[in-house]
Amino acid sequence: MKASTCSFNPGVFVANLTEWKLQNITKQLEKWMALNVAEELYSRTLAGSITTPPLLIVFYKQHSSIDPMWNVRHLGSSAGKRYSPQFVKAAKLLHWNGHFKPWGRTASYAEVWEKWYVPDPTGKFSLIRRHSEAYEAK
Repeated sequence: MKASTCSFNPGVFVANLTEWKLQNITKQLEKWMALNVAEELYSRTLAGSITTPPLLIVFYKQHSSIDPMWNVRHLGSSAGKRYSPQFVKAAKLLHWNGHFKPWGRTASYAEVWEKWYVPDPTGKFSLIRRHSEAYEAK
């Protein structure tokens, strides 16, 4: 598989669980993760995470495309607004991949995320706004 090969975004995908079980996908993923632990096939630095490469390998040429409105991504790649408000409003799923997450830093369309945010009932997780206007004013 070449680095330039078109693949899918494993951060957001829909799976047919019947096929998942029939094809024993969990075992396949665990095999690739175990191989990485033993042989360091890919690094977190290169791949972005340790789970992305196994997903890309196991689902190589085994996926279908979905309407792009079901994964409007790159909202977390910068604090600027990459998409128009109308486009974001029409989206089915917003994906803040990148460093600018709406729960941690100033992010594009954080107000949309906050509209749907449900506070952690255990109180263990709370929002920390690094680099936000309120934080910088202190």
